[in-house]
Amino acid sequence: MTLRHEDDGDERRTATRALLAAPFVDAHDPVYALIRRHERELARAFQTTFGYQLEIGSTAARASGPPTAAGLRRPLRIRPQSASGRRRPVDAWPALSDRGCVLLLLTLAALERGTSQTVIAELSRAVELAAAGADPVIAVDFLARAERVAFADGLDLLCAWGVLRHTAGTHESYARREQDESEALLTVDRRRLAMLLRDPVTALQATSIADLADDSGRYSPTPEGENRARAEELVRRLAEDPALVLDDLDAETRTYFLGQRARIEDAVATATGDVVERRAEGSALVVEDRALTDIAFPTNATVKQVALLLCDVLTTSVVLSAEALLDAVHELVRRHGEHWDRDPADPVQVRALAEAATALLIDCDLASREPHGALRARPLIGRFRSPTVTTTTLRAA
Repeated sequence: MTLRHEDDGDERRTATRALLAAPFVDAHDPVYALIRRHERELARAFQTTFGYQLEIGSTAARASGPPTAAGLRRPLRIRPQSASGRRRPVDAWPALSDRGCVLLLLTLAALERGTSQTVIAELSRAVELAAAGADPVIAVDFLARAERVAFADGLDLLCAWGVLRHTAGTHESYARREQDESEALLTVDRRRLAMLLRDPVTALQATSIADLADDSGRYSPTPEGENRARAEELVRRLAEDPALVLDDLDAETRTYFLGQRARIEDAVATATGDVVERRAEGSALVVEDRALTDIAFPTNATVKQVALLLCDVLTTSVVLSAEALLDAVHELVRRHGEHWDRDPADPVQVRALAEAATALLIDCDLASREPHGALRARPLIGRFRSPTVTTTTLRAA
């Protein structure tokens, strides 16, 4: 009996990790059967622990809820069509542009009003109608190739999520205006489409991103409601962000967290099966298999190696001015440029590496941007102090 109980716990943790890691868990995925088996317990746990709603349809399951502030800054990434592209880390996939996001929302509105199948020309006209009906009106010009490409990127994303299925025609027709015999036919999974909007009423009334992210109406205007909102937000930040840093919390939330820290850490550890590391600066969920990680760090990619070595510089200096940052990267390129195929004498290459590594450190919550381009170390950077550098020279046989 005890063994069966332990097996159930392992299955629920496996299901929880899968639901946290992807927008949808497909019905063909073996984990989907576990979600079905433990549907009641998982729905209760997601609601009471994360403030998430678990939805299970015939083709997929999805856990959805309010994003963290850091989550709102993460781009939507488009899975490459090629097998080699899909093998790249997720953070190396192309990001959906701001214009692509606008067209994606218009596409969702058009699909919601449409039928279960559509072709590209028909869908593009429906998107133009949705844009014309917006308040204020959104100008859409599919005669411009850049506009068609941004539209196509959104379709690729919806296909990757399983909301759309490419039924016939060629993928290349996504970015074309003209209808011909190769035009793609798309089938809509209307259940998944409905799952994308966590709160359709709020979405219809929203006039800004802040309106879409506003969760105040979910909780009662009482001390108990405020504490529940704080607890769920803290759980989401601990589970989804690189770290939960005390200095990032306002005074009331910090006081609440310190009083409930053990309970919140235990809830996340129990739900995911991972270890929560506690330090004076805050707490972090340590996921050794990177199953919940959208930015793999460190890896052997050049920019990530530069960023890793900059961690050691930042832990010593704490703050690097824009000039000092460039100097530090120049020195790293001087020492390791042969292995990175970079030339320390080329200021364009050095600056590009500095900018890319800085962006990565900020995305991983290892550093923050200061005025005038300076970079400040964040508490989490201490985990990457004094990295060991190993170089290998390959010789021809």
